[in-house]
Amino acid sequence: YRMVSGVDRNIGRILAALDQLSLAANTVVLFASDHGMYYGDRGLSDCWQLNEQSIRIPLIVFDPRADESKRGIVREEMALNIDVAPTILELAGLDAADGMQGKSLVPLLRGKEAEWRKAFFCEHRFDRADIPKSEGLRTQRWKYIRYYEQQPVYEELYDLLKDPHESCNLAADSKFADQLARLRRRCDASLFR
Repeated sequence: YRMVSGVDRNIGRILAALDQLSLAANTVVLFASDHGMYYGDRGLSDCWQLNEQSIRIPLIVFDPRADESKRGIVREEMALNIDVAPTILELAGLDAADGMQGKSLVPLLRGKEAEWRKAFFCEHRFDRADIPKSEGLRTQRWKYIRYYEQQPVYEELYDLLKDPHESCNLAADSKFADQLARLRRRCDASLFR
């Protein structure tokens, strides 16, 4: 509660300053984080694993120029941190560089239907003795994670529609062997494209 209150208070201060400077009508305010946090979930702290608590981030975009009917909408598309820069550039009327990863979120912000990603690759490859390296693939329904330096390789598979808290690892369940193999191949393809 205290963290949310602190963020709310400080965003309020920013908005008040924009009002005072007569900039509020033409300033887009974007709030995001570079990663999620566990805060004790799963007995963990910080952000190093690939569970939802770590890879999901808040993203709030307020564009005062937008049609009022488009404000306050929540979209289910998978936005990534690599989408933030192209979004800011488009909102500023600039083109993203050719080699820039990510896609502008502006069509989604405007309430338009857009061809959007259905999956993304994620990884933790930092050398830390206390945190195993991992990589994974998240789709709209499934999450696959593997700890590739473990011997044998340890894998996790979650059905996020039925198990949004990722509490039931299906990787060893033979009923999900085909799904596990598909996601494993897609993860491999993401690594070597």
